[in-house]
Amino acid sequence: MKYSKHQALILCFITTILVLSPIFQNWVDSPKDSFPLSYYPMFSKERKTTYGMYYLTAYDKNENKYIIPYRFAGSGGFNQVRRQIAKAAKSCNAQEFVMKVAEKVADRDDHPYADLSRIELVKGYYHLENYFKKNDTLPVHERVIALCSIERR
Repeated sequence: MKYSKHQALILCFITTILVLSPIFQNWVDSPKDSFPLSYYPMFSKERKTTYGMYYLTAYDKNENKYIIPYRFAGSGGFNQVRRQIAKAAKSCNAQEFVMKVAEKVADRDDHPYADLSRIELVKGYYHLENYFKKNDTLPVHERVIALCSIERR
């Protein structure tokens, strides 16, 4: 099918309007995002200064802190296990989850795992701008969700 210049211009205009139409969702009280026409809320949404995430920490007898790798918490890739940790933290099974991780840590006899005495599931809050621009990787605040001592056999 052959288009005239006039038809091609109209088609381009309609396509442009269609692609740009979701931008108006940025000014609506309750915006609606949809596929394939998105207003890209992941880029346009206002972010908080701090970001909270769940993770596992452990301490040795001298209170030295260690971050427990995600592989102890579940199977799958990093993001999949991260979601499993968050789900456990928000559920009533957080204590049971931490106990299972503590059992896995107790089975290890290499450093630093052999020296660890307790494990905690925490929600750490990080200042995103400082984290990325100033390399300030320490949390602003941590809240303990569940904890468990590591019992060796």
